[in-house]
Amino acid sequence: MTRSMTKVLLALAVAVTATLAVTVGSAAAHGGPGHGGKGFGGASTTKLVNAGAKELGVTNAAIRAAIVKSANARVDDALADGDITAGQAADIKDEAADNLNVAYGLSRASTVASALGVTATKLNDAFRAARKALALANIDAALAAGRITAEQAAAAKTQLNSATLPGYKQGLGIGGPGGGPHGGHGR
Repeated sequence: MTRSMTKVLLALAVAVTATLAVTVGSAAAHGGPGHGGKGFGGASTTKLVNAGAKELGVTNAAIRAAIVKSANARVDDALADGDITAGQAADIKDEAADNLNVAYGLSRASTVASALGVTATKLNDAFRAARKALALANIDAALAAGRITAEQAAAAKTQLNSATLPGYKQGLGIGGPGGGPHGGHGR
């Protein structure tokens, strides 16, 4: 990744940290959720990471630690390059430790895989399988709740089975009824 992209991501992390401080306080005052709500593609980042851990055969704690370690390494690189200040680095690391969305957004597949002792290919394959499992569960839940018909569920599953789902961070949606599986480009 280029230095300019790293700068943009770290600036975003700083902005997210500041915004979350206001948002979390406001949400708490109104009885709403704090961190860890819906992440990417309408699915909880927590659900995706937990499903990825299951596919890899590692604990949720182990994969979270690997993600935070990867995010911290990215912050350390930006600090060493002079892209952020020590105070900003500390704030971002604190937020990454508390907020899986931030840590996941800053992490890199290669360093997460390394921390888990697996290849990046294995990590990406596990996240593809996790996305598929979550999407299938969403389809089944929609069918059971009567939000879609059996025909719609079958069509969604056919579409899902023919889709090439993204890996760890090669796109962040996991699809489901109404949206269908979708991917993207990325790391």
